[in-house]
Amino acid sequence: MIKKPFTIQFPENPVSGFSWDIATSNGLQIMRDRFIPEDEEKTGSGGYRVWDIQVTCQGSQKITGTYRRGNQIASCFEINIDAE
Repeated sequence: MIKKPFTIQFPENPVSGFSWDIATSNGLQIMRDRFIPEDEEKTGSGGYRVWDIQVTCQGSQKITGTYRRGNQIASCFEINIDAE
């Protein structure tokens, strides 16, 4: 089993009104969720949404995410993890 948290990141620009909404299966726990700007001195610049995730249970696990603004969906992802 993965003992240390692992990290995933996706581009995000909160100023545009779009943000990531993610969900994990029961065997995963989000330890930390943060936004890291590409350029801290430039207002409105994009960056990355970063999640630190810990496996808490063996077996098939899943992370799904949707980049959305209200009902408008711009992108989606799905990550399958075989945690042994």
